[in-house]
Amino acid sequence: MAEQADEGPDALHRQAQEAVLSGLRRGDDIHDLINAVAPHHAVGHFTPDAAMLEVAVSALELACPAGNEPLVYEGLQERYLPEVTFTGRVEHRNIQYALYAAACMRGGLQPDLLHDAGWWQSPLWTYAVFAVVIYARAAAERLDVPTTEIVQRIAARHGIQLLSTR
Repeated sequence: MAEQADEGPDALHRQAQEAVLSGLRRGDDIHDLINAVAPHHAVGHFTPDAAMLEVAVSALELACPAGNEPLVYEGLQERYLPEVTFTGRVEHRNIQYALYAAACMRGGLQPDLLHDAGWWQSPLWTYAVFAVVIYARAAAERLDVPTTEIVQRIAARHGIQLLSTR
C-alpha cells in the first residue's frame, strides 16, 4: 500500500523513483530496493510500473549512447544481476518484458503496460526494478565509473535531488 493514500499519482511516481535511486546509491541489495518501492504501490490507485521503467530508460541511455555498440540481450541478466535467479517461463518472460519495454520507450514506442502486464501475478514494477539495476550496472561498466555515479546522472536527468548517504 502507498505510504499515504491521499498522495496523488505524480507524488507517488517521484517518490518511487527517489526510493530506488537512493537505495541503489547506498548499495542496497535487490530485495531492499523492491521493499523501498513497495510502499508507493497503491492498489487501485497507483502502480510504479512507468516510474521504474523511466529510470530504466535513463540507465539504458547511459549504457548505450546513440552511435555506440548496443547491449546484447543474451546473458544480460546473468552478468548484471547474478544474485537473482529467474525460474520458469513466466519469470523469464516477465524480466524480458521489463527489459524490452524500457528499450521500446527509449526508442519512442510506448508499450501498453496495462494490457500487456496488468494481469500478472507479480506486478511489472518489481521486474522494472530489476531492469533498473541491470541497465545501471551495465552503464557503470561501460563508462568505467561506479554505479553511484550512474545513479547521480539518472537523478539529475529526472530532476531528483538525492539526500546525502549515511
